[in-house]
Order: sequence, then C-alpha cells, then structure tokens
Amino acid sequence: MSLRARPAAAEDVAALLQELTGAGVAIEPVIEALGPDEGYILDEQAPPTLRAYLRGPVSRSRRAIIRRRLVAAGFEAAVVGRLRWRPIREEDWAEAWRAGYDIERVGRVVVRPAWRDYVAAGDGEVIVSLDPGMAFGTGQHPTTRMCLQAMEGRSLAGQDVLDLGCGSGILALAAVALAAERCFAVDIEEQAVAATVANVALNGAEGRIEVALGSIERVAAGRAFDLVLANINAATNIAHARPIHDVTRPGGAVIVSGIIAERAAACEDAFLAAGLRIEARLEAGDWRTFVLERPED
Repeated sequence: MSLRARPAAAEDVAALLQELTGAGVAIEPVIEALGPDEGYILDEQAPPTLRAYLRGPVSRSRRAIIRRRLVAAGFEAAVVGRLRWRPIREEDWAEAWRAGYDIERVGRVVVRPAWRDYVAAGDGEVIVSLDPGMAFGTGQHPTTRMCLQAMEGRSLAGQDVLDLGCGSGILALAAVALAAERCFAVDIEEQAVAATVANVALNGAEGRIEVALGSIERVAAGRAFDLVLANINAATNIAHARPIHDVTRPGGAVIVSGIIAERAAACEDAFLAAGLRIEARLEAGDWRTFVLERPED
C-alpha cells in the first residue's frame, strides 16, 4: 500500500496508517542520488511516498475502511493523488536476482557467476568466478567494467597490487588472473570483506590475495604498489589522493573510478595536486575513470 502526502502531514498520516494496518510505514522522501556514497539532493518540499507492506490478501472492505479513516481524521487534503494497492508475489529474492546475472566479458576477462558453467574459449581468456553476495562488484556496472578495461590493457606480470574498496573482490581477482604476483584487498564494509574472502577461495587464490577490513591505513609502512585500484567514489578518492600517491611506487599506476561526471574535474585536480599525472580518461555514460601514473623520482 502506498500514497503520497504533503510534507507537513506525512508523520501524522504515517502514524494513522500504522495503527490501521498493523504494519510498519516507511516515509520515502523525494531524492536525487548523486552516485555511490556521493550523497544526494533532498527535495523537502515535494510530497514523500508513504509505503506499507501487508502480508496476505486485503479485502475491498478493509481498503474502504482505511480510506474512510483517512478522511475522518482530516487527512483528505493532505493526501496527494489516491491510495494505491499493489500485490507482490512472494518468492525467493536471493535466487530471483541471480537469474538476471549472466556472464560478463571485458576484453580477455570473463566474469563467471559461480552458479553458471563456462569453459575458456582460448585466445588468452582469463576467468574470474564470482558470487558477490551483498557486496558491490559484479562486472555489470560501468565503473567496474572501465577498471577491468584499463587493467586488461596493461602488463601486470609480477606486479604488487592494492585494491582499495574491494567490494566483491572482482578487481583483485582479475589482477591476479592477469598475472599480477599478489594483491592486498581492503574494504571498510564487513560484508565486502566476507564476500572477497569467499571469492578468493572460490578462485583458489588464497596464496596471492590478502584481504583486510579497513582502508588505506591498513597498508604497512613503507610498502609501495605497482598498481593501485580505487573504484570507490569521488569524495573518498579526493580525500585519499595524497595517501594513494604515497603508496604507489615511482613509475607505478593508479586506476581511479566510481566518479560521476559532475565530480570528475575536482577529482582530477586532487590527484594532479597530489603529484600524479593523467595517462588516460575513460567514459561510460555519466561515469568517469582515470588512469594515472606516479612519475619516477
């Protein structure tokens, strides 16, 4: 059940609906998302949507009673539009989302969902097996695909890689599949670390990928990487521009992604100010990815 209510009355209408239905009522304001962890623009003047989920069939008489009580309580003018009802079929959502998750190809990298069979077709193709669980990183998002594209175009043989904000571990796994010697993968989300650990085991890469909870502060003092991957968001990348520079060895590279177009200039400026230089820029819709290099000292 859902309806839109004028902002000033939303809390009172939600309280009445909760009393009438016995269900929790969510108040969903009108927002414009700016990107992963980039924040949002909240329109406090627009009527929010009030939404409740009721288990089982709801009779016409019960629906009529709810409408009459809203009117009797003086909320008729506060409701924008009409009360809406929509049945939702009960199903196993954990399995339903898997049905739409297929094999992804980016150059030589093939991302295989753990529950799908695939045999490498040759021509240097490498396979990353993945079960993302609740973590970000399936190979379908433009930012992930651009990172894979940028990695696939480089020689990673023997390199030491940092995956900052590893999500499902997809980039760390792709790096070692593309011949990187080892990778240190970190994320501030516990479910991401758990997903990465599981996927590392799934790919038999335990000896080459180390996983830790945290961020760039987990890098041991004095350690430097040949390649740093930072598919996070513009705000975090801007804040970490200097530390990322410092953990990149001279002559090493950085792939920065998760950046919406509106924040690209600020992100680029931050990395240039930190001492890195732009090697390449990739675009996919509203998303931007930078490939940077730390000059030799």
